[in-house]
Amino acid sequence: MLPKPKKYHPLKETFRPSPLLIIMCCPQLSASAHRYLSSSLESSYSKLLDFMDPDSETPHSVSLELTPRKGKRPGGHYKIVSRPQDTVISAQDYPGLVHGVQSLRQIWHKAARQGKKDSARLPCFDLEDWPSFPWRGLHLDTSRHYFDYKVIRRYLDWMAAVKLNKFHWHLSDDQGWRLESKRFPRLHEVGAWRKEEDGSLYGGFHTRKQVRLVLDYARDRGIEVVPEIDIPGHAMAILAAYPDLACFPRDFEPLNVWGISTDILCAGKDSVIDFLKELLDEVLELFPGQYIHLGGDEVPKERWKECPRCQRRIREEGLRDEEHLQAWFLHQLVAHVQKRGRDVIGWDEILDGGIDSRPIAMCWRGDGVDAARMAHDNGNRYIICPNNRLYFDWRYNEDPDCPGGFGVTTSRDVYGLDLGKFRFSNPGLFLGGQANLWTERISNSRRLKEMVYDRMLYMAELFWSDFPSRDFAECERRVKELKGLL
Repeated sequence: MLPKPKKYHPLKETFRPSPLLIIMCCPQLSASAHRYLSSSLESSYSKLLDFMDPDSETPHSVSLELTPRKGKRPGGHYKIVSRPQDTVISAQDYPGLVHGVQSLRQIWHKAARQGKKDSARLPCFDLEDWPSFPWRGLHLDTSRHYFDYKVIRRYLDWMAAVKLNKFHWHLSDDQGWRLESKRFPRLHEVGAWRKEEDGSLYGGFHTRKQVRLVLDYARDRGIEVVPEIDIPGHAMAILAAYPDLACFPRDFEPLNVWGISTDILCAGKDSVIDFLKELLDEVLELFPGQYIHLGGDEVPKERWKECPRCQRRIREEGLRDEEHLQAWFLHQLVAHVQKRGRDVIGWDEILDGGIDSRPIAMCWRGDGVDAARMAHDNGNRYIICPNNRLYFDWRYNEDPDCPGGFGVTTSRDVYGLDLGKFRFSNPGLFLGGQANLWTERISNSRRLKEMVYDRMLYMAELFWSDFPSRDFAECERRVKELKGLL
């Protein structure tokens, strides 16, 4: 199985699958959740058709039970008890049921692959499993290149199959704004479209209806969607729509080259803070999850150094320099978001200016260890995504024709990441990790799958199982066994 479960006890007894399958879902489930879980099981069970006992008149039943328990079991915990007459999947929350269904599908898939006609048998077993980390994420940048609902839906299917639970959706950058806005419509009318070097327009945006479809699809798969609005840098698409938000307004356009712009949002204008608070209210109304990501990475400070309003802000607030101005800027938005009961995440640069302990730091620079330690020592929760191991836009092998850029991160590199380096005196601050896919060099779904899929499988086990010692060859064997299902 993948990820490998923590407790799996196979019994001696086996049985031939019955041609009759009954799925009994608990009444607490929504109709769409019921459909998803049932169809997932039915599609896998149907592949056992050649091995079924045609004389059996006794159906095999699968019961899905939500049984909240007292105790300290982590979210996503589940149990499976499988016997010849029935299989029971029990969990304390809905994501746990999703995980249990995915594990059972993998067991059935392995039986179908290994069995011979009229002879395959299913195992009786007891299984108990739970995640080692609450944050097991996968990121997708739809700003540099736009990917539609169908592609995102497939992305979520991959995630659910290996128990990933956070979809980090990068919706804005210098090269494009990708979210329909009722309050600030020029964001998608202007900011979503860039003029390419050949004069053509490239772009697109996700309508509110499409976003709700993604949210519903993710929810049925036990996945939380985390939107990212990247500020105060990476903001050329925002400035193209509303140039007065800059330190020095002019006619801006979304960038049609990769990289970053020195033009950023002005931290000295109260109107910018007011704009962002209203914009974030709209985003929070649309996205119901606990988290919103506000970027904060790669913010050139040249404009702030030149801007009289920003320099006045530094003096009036008693700030040391422009790094601390960025921390002040983020503080205004964190306080606003937290009043609405949500949590803010930012890239690890948010720590550089002395931010307080409320935001969650996403540690990406280099190996991520220094940023994680800085976050920990400041009392911030942190998520790791070191770019030298978990940036899936990097090449996946040494072949010079391999797509991707910057460096090489193989599946072995991903699986070999030493999580012990990120644990300090308060391990509860370490929430987990994710892989990131930036799409400057990825413009279609075929290339997207090529860059993400295999490495994602190893990353999923890394943050679910967290075994102190890991055998890459053994994991690789399990990955190959599950090809065709995942």
